[in-house]
Amino acid sequence: MTNNTIFFLFSAFLLLLLIPILIIRDLKKEKKLTDIFISNIMFLIVFLVSVGEVLKAFLETDTMNSFNQILFLFVIIFVVAPLLFIVLFHIKDDIKKWSNPKEYKYYWMYRIRYIGLISLTFIFFGAIYKFYLIFKIVFP
Repeated sequence: MTNNTIFFLFSAFLLLLLIPILIIRDLKKEKKLTDIFISNIMFLIVFLVSVGEVLKAFLETDTMNSFNQILFLFVIIFVVAPLLFIVLFHIKDDIKKWSNPKEYKYYWMYRIRYIGLISLTFIFFGAIYKFYLIFKIVFP
């Protein structure tokens, strides 16, 4: 067991304690479930990566390949698909807000909103391409 393994074990344990505390705190504040999901999903991904790094120290290569495939499918099904659903579900209301100049704090932001949308689109397609590359590595 290396120093990195101990660090990842500690971070996985810390996240295992932190994630439920943050979810309970948000539920007490009566936040929407979509807001709770979006704000805590990155912690779940970091937790799964930390667990994978700890298991890499103990498991064989074939077993780790199977774990990576299952983890990749888990992330696609339980993280990416719900996030895409949330985006598609809220896009109609957001388009109405984007077209109203009174929704913006500064008028110049209203003027350059399409540049922001184009950059977000490029980032989205870049992320899709990265998922494709990860898929090609995980499923040879």
